[in-house]
Amino acid sequence: MYTDIDLKKFIAELKTPWKTMAPDMATAKAIINKYAKTETGLDTVELLAISDSEQEIKISFPNWQAEAEKEFIQQYGLNSGKQIFKKVIMRLYLLSKGTAQQLQ
Repeated sequence: MYTDIDLKKFIAELKTPWKTMAPDMATAKAIINKYAKTETGLDTVELLAISDSEQEIKISFPNWQAEAEKEFIQQYGLNSGKQIFKKVIMRLYLLSKGTAQQLQ
């Protein structure tokens, strides 16, 4: 069943700080750092991988995202965990654009 959502309201909600934001962002940062470690220190991590062929476009998400989502679901339950995960991803996006306060 298709439901209409107010996209602006949905995005505004994702951008809104939440009660457990500091520990949730610390959890996300720890998971990201685990996947970003290389022999020479920290490196970049991917957000999305896309491969394109004549037959199909394949999109895959990196392991750190799957681990973060799983962690938040374990902490908060299915619905709340997925919502926290979405908020964390939005916060990371805002950080990348310089429109959110940096992580400690």
